[in-house]
Amino acid sequence: MLMMFWQVQRLTREINDLERRAMQVRTRLTHYQTYAGRLGGNQSLFAGNIAGLSAELVPRAAMFAQFSEQASSMNAMQQLQMMKASGMVPWLNNPMMQYNYEISAFAQFKQQSMQALKQREIDAMNEIEKEIQLELNAIEVQIKEKTAMKESCEKRMQQRIEDFVPKFGLG
Repeated sequence: MLMMFWQVQRLTREINDLERRAMQVRTRLTHYQTYAGRLGGNQSLFAGNIAGLSAELVPRAAMFAQFSEQASSMNAMQQLQMMKASGMVPWLNNPMMQYNYEISAFAQFKQQSMQALKQREIDAMNEIEKEIQLELNAIEVQIKEKTAMKESCEKRMQQRIEDFVPKFGLG
């Protein structure tokens, strides 16, 4: 009987530990979903919206913000140069109009490149979220198994207690 009591106590501790781990994993999943949500918006990542992320994701977000800004600018510049070289940029007689046209094309190319980079990062976040979800599912299965084992032990313990109670000829 004492062994069953200790087993119930051990299972209770294990369930509590698993529930704590599950809560941590859910929190981590929420952090990744928040980051992916910020990437999905039209605005760029900057210090103001990176600061609200979890400590785990701040370095990744900061590096991505810096990388995506540089890479999209370089890509836009290359596309603009290719358009100029192929004669696709019209030559305007007004230098200010020419400048505005090229800046507009550059901004459009940069935005397209930034969206592609963001989509790749979102895809990477989705893969990580799937892994985290699998981890959470495994923990929840363990919780269910341990809870079932604990309930079984408690029922056996209750049955043993009832078996040891004197009946005095009443039952």
